[in-house]
Amino acid sequence: MDKSRFTEHLTALNGLPFREWVFEPGMLFLSEFKWWGDKGYRGHPHNGLDLRLYETADGTLETVNEGTKIPIMYEGKIVRIVEDFLGCTLFAAHEIYERSSRLFTIYGHVQQTTDVDIGTPLSEGTSVARLTRMKSMKVPAHLHLSVAFIPKIIPFKDLTWETLNGSDNILFLDPELII
Repeated sequence: MDKSRFTEHLTALNGLPFREWVFEPGMLFLSEFKWWGDKGYRGHPHNGLDLRLYETADGTLETVNEGTKIPIMYEGKIVRIVEDFLGCTLFAAHEIYERSSRLFTIYGHVQQTTDVDIGTPLSEGTSVARLTRMKSMKVPAHLHLSVAFIPKIIPFKDLTWETLNGSDNILFLDPELII
């Protein structure tokens, strides 16, 4: 699997003066602790990466904000949208396979872009969502990004956070190594 141009697409779509992502410990793949609120235990290891902070070209620390456009990581299509505790999660399927599993990229805490429908073929870098957050939650706007090989036997209609967190057959990859 080729390294993604996700960060390049995200910064271009939003005109960000980006140098590099900055992570607090709880934002990283497999972290067992939250980076927000009480910074307590997550309940299970983090199956993705939380993108919120970045350093600009001049060394300033900035945050991605509500409304930030989110690109699809690879050519593919959105196959499922579910609600999450801050917004929606989009599941994108890609024509990249490993044994009997297919690559999915999963974009959490977003609002679907109105011109992107389930099943529509999308080019790499196409904006599929915008960051959102529920005002009542004390969690800052951020993108939860997961990358996983999911067995082809799991139907799209069964793609939920419960399925992701409850299946030993799903292989999560560290998004930081891909983006």
